[in-house]
Amino acid sequence: MTGTTIPRITAITLGVRDVDVAARFYTEGLGFTPVSRVDGEIAFVQAGPGLLLALWNVASMPGEYGDVGFGALAPPMSLGHNVSEAGQVDALYRRALAAGATSISAPTEREWGGVSACVADPDGFRWDFVFNPAFAVDADGRVSGV
Repeated sequence: MTGTTIPRITAITLGVRDVDVAARFYTEGLGFTPVSRVDGEIAFVQAGPGLLLALWNVASMPGEYGDVGFGALAPPMSLGHNVSEAGQVDALYRRALAAGATSISAPTEREWGGVSACVADPDGFRWDFVFNPAFAVDADGRVSGV
């Protein structure tokens, strides 16, 4: 695989109970740089070169990720792989299914202008494959367009 199809984690999504509290913790408390935010719904912070930490309202996650919730051992989270072309979402989705993943949501055009799909790996961890036409990683690794 070449280009952006090389497997890499570009986003880690944490299901949070309160987006504002979580965003404040990660930015003011831990010093992450805010990238973008939809109040009460999701906040993105720069977690490293080319890496986002998404803080998503856990109540919104089932619409895209299936059943998730806080339990004694495993809070809801997903791993994200952003790609540069919409067709790559379908290719990664099919490859993951062939490798033993379970479909959570097939490649779907989303209201925010991109395409995403979600699978559960053999242990149930969610992988989100995303084409966001605004997403970019600058030469210095800074993420923009989310």
